[in-house]
Amino acid sequence: MLRTPSALAGTTKYGSTGSCTANQLLGLQLPSATLASLAQLGNYGIATGTWSSYKTAQKMLDMCQKHTEHDMSLPLSTPSILAFIHWLTSVRGVKAGTIHCYLAGVRQLHIIRGLEPPPRSELTKLVLKGIANKEGITKRSEHTRRRLPITLSMMRLIKHLLKQTHFSTLDKSMLWACCTLAFAGAFRIHELLCKNESYFDPAFTLLGSDITWCTNSDNTQTLHIKLKCPKESRSAAPTIVDIFQSRGDICPVSAFFRWRDVSAYAAHLPLFVFQSGTPLTGRKLNTILERMLKPHVDDSLGYFRSHSFRAGLASELAKLGFDDEDIQAAGRWSSRAFENYIKLTRTKRAAIGRTISKISKRR
Repeated sequence: MLRTPSALAGTTKYGSTGSCTANQLLGLQLPSATLASLAQLGNYGIATGTWSSYKTAQKMLDMCQKHTEHDMSLPLSTPSILAFIHWLTSVRGVKAGTIHCYLAGVRQLHIIRGLEPPPRSELTKLVLKGIANKEGITKRSEHTRRRLPITLSMMRLIKHLLKQTHFSTLDKSMLWACCTLAFAGAFRIHELLCKNESYFDPAFTLLGSDITWCTNSDNTQTLHIKLKCPKESRSAAPTIVDIFQSRGDICPVSAFFRWRDVSAYAAHLPLFVFQSGTPLTGRKLNTILERMLKPHVDDSLGYFRSHSFRAGLASELAKLGFDDEDIQAAGRWSSRAFENYIKLTRTKRAAIGRTISKISKRR
């Protein structure tokens, strides 16, 4: 059964527990109470899950030292960093992204012990780039399946397939409301859904009280989604995402109100919950999408997951010829990362080609 906030035993993203301890700060020669407070504040500086991954970095260093007999005591020198990278990739078979995570962990190990973090040498950067390039070559040669964007046509297919599922009418309505909202707002799926079926953190989870609406002058309605800790935000202030009514066949506003009119979601509980009381999670939605779409999709081309909704909006906007700035704003991307989501590159190149052709004719 889902635990309510009053029964929550602490599932916050940030906390006072982590790898930073008062003993590691003794070199600062400050009062013990000050050191304890600084250690606690330092632990709040990094997410609890990230601290856990950084602890793994220490374990990897210990294992590397045991296996290679190379001294991995801190502070690490550039040769030690390179030996560590070589061991990770050649012995452990670790991917480039994970190596970067371990190196970030090693950096934090230095910081919390009052040591100067090892500089990232040009040779280290070159080797890391080489590992990433080598992985890219391997992926291309193996024809690795990729995550596909959910486009407007896929949304209509999902709507049709949902009607044929074993879910109750109420649950079908809830799932469709979630899918349309995820697509229209280019949401990261856990901005809308719980990460766990048995408990939730009210400080980060989208609750029933976090969605409001208003009626516009043209008699359309707009949903206001309050994200309490959006990834792109650099402050503690929440972000309000507006979802506008289109009145089309995949209108998120219409889908939400159709579900709201027959559901009884609670203001203090997660917004998207099955009729049984179990919250819809990102993992559960992935399973549902896979089971529904697998018979209708060429498996060799790729696969669909909940994050495909976010990629879908970027792809559709690119296909329609929207500027990069518009796409970036629509998905709340704070960097050029949105370019990774624009999957319909041939269509975009074709549009650019037509534009160039028109310019040439004018001359």
